[in-house]
Amino acid sequence: MNRERKQITIRPQQQFAWLGITALLLIGALTAGNVYGRGVWMFAALFAALLIGCICDALVFDGQRLKRRGPQALFGFLALGRKRELTPEEIETISTSVTSARRHGALVYHTTISGAGLRWVISSRQSNYARLIKALFSAVSPNVLDPRSRDLLDYWPEPEQLRTWQSAALSPASMTPPRMWRQLANNFALTGQFEIAARYFRLAYRQDSRNPQLLYELGRFLHLRVRFEAKTVGSEQRRSRKHLSTAFSSRRAEACLRLAGRLARADAVLLERIGETFFESHQDSLALRYFERALQANSHRLRASIGLAEVALRSGQAARTVYYYRTAAGVAEAQGNDSLAQLAERQADYYERLREDDRFLDAEMQRLNLLDQLKWARRGAMFAFLAAWLVHLTCYQLAPSVQQISREISATSAIIWLTTITASYFFSQRRN
Repeated sequence: MNRERKQITIRPQQQFAWLGITALLLIGALTAGNVYGRGVWMFAALFAALLIGCICDALVFDGQRLKRRGPQALFGFLALGRKRELTPEEIETISTSVTSARRHGALVYHTTISGAGLRWVISSRQSNYARLIKALFSAVSPNVLDPRSRDLLDYWPEPEQLRTWQSAALSPASMTPPRMWRQLANNFALTGQFEIAARYFRLAYRQDSRNPQLLYELGRFLHLRVRFEAKTVGSEQRRSRKHLSTAFSSRRAEACLRLAGRLARADAVLLERIGETFFESHQDSLALRYFERALQANSHRLRASIGLAEVALRSGQAARTVYYYRTAAGVAEAQGNDSLAQLAERQADYYERLREDDRFLDAEMQRLNLLDQLKWARRGAMFAFLAAWLVHLTCYQLAPSVQQISREISATSAIIWLTTITASYFFSQRRN
């Protein structure tokens, strides 16, 4: 009974393209029922199967393992041999990206959970998102979380809390205690309420302007604010003012992070996080500096070693990439983090082979080029299928010859589309 109560269920992000195409096929088959006859039932059965699969698809976390349930997971297990569950120890990376939902003014987060060949994506639009990330992120190693995921773990507010805090939004100084200002600033920043968050950050900064952790969080907030305010569209004069404001905020964000790094001194954890923030904003020279400082303060900082490897990779320094991935693998193994050790070791082996084996390098370049060609072929086949199918529906009982040709084109395009999807799946796997 207790175990059932502790389970958290959420729907993963799904590909609705298959469901939409099947619905279109079913509509066309029903419209031209005398042409397809009993074949209509095949389209209906396929649509029903996909609909049931989408409805039943779910991720369940019970504190011990994250399990995917539903027909889709069962098919992957039986046909492809994929695992259906991950323990927190098997998770290799958790990364979170953020987009803006302009209709409601809120931010939408998409969290990708990877490990053991699996990749699941969940969205903050789901009602149980907050509960799941609090439980799952607390259960995994901190080295698995990227900076945005750590922000969500530390400061993502529960809906009930946020509704309570809204009453203090207009007068934060008089209605909230000073010890809450920094927390509320981050809470409102993550929900996209930038003006309220700025007021709380201003109050917290006046209270403790030499706190390196506060300066780091302020720098990240300014980066986030710049990213979404830069997308605002208005008049030419307004865009010009917005550009100047964005540039000023970017400089303020960098200044806050630099000051936080100066005050952090030998705080390896904070230096590592500052390096990751600079890496996210493509300031590689600054990221390199802070990753190196973090390792000087503590040579066993795993994410700093991985960060140096990624900076070297972005700079095209293959030997340094391999070296730092090997170092990260050793650190992860010493800390008992087997999943990250295996991931870093795989990365090191892959880039070392690329560096030393010219034939493998050529084969990988051909594979990547083929994947790009398959992507365009898939899009072209989908466009041809939709166009031919619409012609097929439009010409029903008006031009039988055109209808027959369009039906053949749509069938051929569908076969090509399915073939390219299958080929893309197999060629997307790295060669060892």
